Amino acid sequence: EYAVAVLKTKLIVVTGHTLCGAVTAAIKAVKSKEGMPTENLGAVVDNIRVAAEMALKTLPDAPLEQQVKMATTLNVFECMQKIMRHSKIMRDGIASEELVLVGAVYNIEEGSLEWVGPHPEQESIVGATLHIQRWREAPYMRKAMPPSTPEARDIMHRLQGGNTRFVEKSELHGVHENPSIAHEDEPDTIMIGSSNLRVPYEDVFDSKPGQVLVQQCMGNIA
Repeated sequence: EYAVAVLKTKLIVVTGHTLCGAVTAAIKAVKSKEGMPTENLGAVVDNIRVAAEMALKTLPDAPLEQQVKMATTLNVFECMQKIMRHSKIMRDGIASEELVLVGAVYNIEEGSLEWVGPHPEQESIVGATLHIQRWREAPYMRKAMPPSTPEARDIMHRLQGGNTRFVEKSELHGVHENPSIAHEDEPDTIMIGSSNLRVPYEDVFDSKPGQVLVQQCMGNIA
């Protein structure tokens, strides 16, 4: 809470790890319905019991290794839920989208990290719609937008035709085939693209000199 409220920390990562002895003990305790040998060990296992019960309910007949793996991930989500429910500072930070809370599982054998993302019920827990979070998680959907004016439709048709000629290497009209031909009007198209492209954009769309204004950039930053 001090880190978030005073130091303005923007990210909290709750991390579990594979081959966890405590999670394994919790799975075995739930299966056997036996307690731990000491009170303190029992307190540790009790904190993981909810995740262990959920894993066994989901994978009742799976090998112990798979049950422990699922319980580890579920326990990460359980810890994230406790953080949000028990701390107003955390809830308010997430609700205002000034703070991001995500989970991960560290593979101690491989050294790799599996990101499990935010808690699936995060919005209901903090009582807010997290628009930025939804935007991060939403799959990118490419949507074809038809040109809105006759002039734009004509230009799009010309560019498509030029690209077809470029691909098929037939009836090229552009600068390399007709270097003396220049487009007398102002450019009617602005193209923003990668500076790493080995072929000029004018060639790709078989455009005349001056017909297309090209802005090449790096890292998608124009």
